[in-house]
Amino acid sequence: MLTSEKADTRTRLLEHARDVYLEGGPSHFSLREVARRTGISAAAVYRHFDNKEGLLSAVCSEGFQIFSGYLMRALAEPTPIDRLRAAGDLYRRFAVENPRDYRVIFMTDADDLGVGTSLPSTPATSPTFQFLVDRVRECIEVRAIARGDAVEIAVNIWAHVHGLASLRLSGHLSSVGDDAAFARFFRTSTDRLLRGLAP
Repeated sequence: MLTSEKADTRTRLLEHARDVYLEGGPSHFSLREVARRTGISAAAVYRHFDNKEGLLSAVCSEGFQIFSGYLMRALAEPTPIDRLRAAGDLYRRFAVENPRDYRVIFMTDADDLGVGTSLPSTPATSPTFQFLVDRVRECIEVRAIARGDAVEIAVNIWAHVHGLASLRLSGHLSSVGDDAAFARFFRTSTDRLLRGLAP
């Protein structure tokens, strides 16, 4: 079990590793720089992580854990289509409220991070993508969405919400207005998509 001091150091290592990675990408990612920002020696990093890949993998896992916590709130909704719509809204909220985690797990090359957990081609290793597939399947079962391949439909929905969230974070949708205006724009757009998927 981690002591509170050790847990705090690990948390800070993850935060600084995420930031160093985002600032310089894989070619400039340095354990020495992460250690410097954390206020520990480079050798001390190895008390927490075996290597650079282990640290980056933990950064991704942490981001996905937070993301998963957002998605699970959708299960409180009463109907399949409400749960699917809520999952989209919560995807947006995660992106807007946790932009640095979002950028690491959804706006960088998974091969550079040494993990493939964000890719829909590996649903067995991506519980968050499987969550979306499950929401689509239950919508198909109650005929809220037309029959089709649930994984393919989920990829289409993911591409749509990811595109909107990524454009927002990169500043390309600043003309929409503040975050509340973007939330309305996002919901209108996703509702239009879901209407197009209806039987």
